[in-house]
Amino acid sequence: MKKNLLITGASGFIGSYLVETALLKGYNTIAAVRPTSNKKYLQDPAIHFLELDFKSDQTLDHAIREFVDRFGKIDYVIHNAGVTRANKNDEYDQVNCDNTKRLVHALQRNTQIPEKFVLISSLAAYGPAKNESPVKATDAKEPLTAYGRSKFKAEEFLYSLKDFPFVIINPTAVYGPKDKDVFFLINSIQKGFEVYIGNKQQLLSFVHAADLAAAIFIAMLSDVVGKNFLISDQQAYTSQTFNQQIKSILQKKTLSIVMPVAIVRTVAVFAEMVGAITGKVPILNRERLKEFEAPNWAVDSSEISKLGYQPKYNLEEGLNNAIQWYKEQGWLS
Repeated sequence: MKKNLLITGASGFIGSYLVETALLKGYNTIAAVRPTSNKKYLQDPAIHFLELDFKSDQTLDHAIREFVDRFGKIDYVIHNAGVTRANKNDEYDQVNCDNTKRLVHALQRNTQIPEKFVLISSLAAYGPAKNESPVKATDAKEPLTAYGRSKFKAEEFLYSLKDFPFVIINPTAVYGPKDKDVFFLINSIQKGFEVYIGNKQQLLSFVHAADLAAAIFIAMLSDVVGKNFLISDQQAYTSQTFNQQIKSILQKKTLSIVMPVAIVRTVAVFAEMVGAITGKVPILNRERLKEFEAPNWAVDSSEISKLGYQPKYNLEEGLNNAIQWYKEQGWLS
C-alpha cells in the first residue's frame, strides 16, 4: 500500500517541487489547496486534491474526515502553507503560526497523528549569524522580522507538544525554475542593473528548490524527531559573487549601484504606503530591509548532511538551470 502524504501550500513554488518529488517517490500524494489556488504547476493526473480551509476548527475537521474517507490514514504531513510577505504584521502570525496550531489540533482531535509532521519554516526564524561563523541549528533563535518571529512561534508551539512526531526545516534563500523572487534580481541584471543595499559583501547561502525537496524527504523519513534542520547547498557566497555568477551566465555587463541604507529605507516607506492603498504587498519594505542590513546569512547544514543529504546543484549549476527555464518560458528574452 502506498503511504498517504498530505502537502499543504502545494500550489506554491516550493510546494510544486514537494508534490513532484512525492510522486517520483511513489507516495499517494494529496495536495492541499484553496478554491482560488492556481494549479498551473500541478497538472499530473496522479495528484489528488483536498480543499483545506483554516478559517475554523469545523472546516478543518471536515477536510480531515474527507481525507480519511477518501484515502485512509494520514501517514505523513508536510506543512508548507504560509505567507512570506504581508501588508500587516498580524497576518504573519495568523497564517504562519495560528494556522499551524489549528492544523495540528485538528489532526489530534481526529486521531490522525502522522508518522511525521514536517514544518517548513525559514532561516528567518533564527535570524542572521551573530559573528563571522555560519548559523547553526543549535544556535539561539533571534528573528529580526515579523515574518521570522511568526515562524519562530510556530516552531515553539511544536516543541511544546508531547507525543507528536515532528521535524522543522529551515531553508535558506530558495531559488530555481518557477521562483519569482530571485528572478527579479536576474531580470534586473539582464536589463543591465546590479543593485546592492549597503555593501557588496553580505554573506549569503542558497539552495535549489529540487535540493530542498530532497532534503525535506530525507528528514521526513529519518528516525529523527523534535529537531531543526538548516538547508543550503553547503556553501556561502557574497552578494557580489552571486551577481557575478548571474552576469557570467547571461554574458551581461552591468551598471553597479550601491544604495545607502538610509535612501532605501525612504523608498521602503513609500512602497509600504503605496501597498496600503493598492492592497498589493511590495517586494521591498522596512521589514525586508532588516534582512538586507544583516551582514551574515550563511548557514551550517551539516546536520542534514549527516543523514545523507548531498545537494545536486552548486550555485552556478542551479542558476544555469533556472535561467534556462526562464528563457524557455519567455520570462527572459
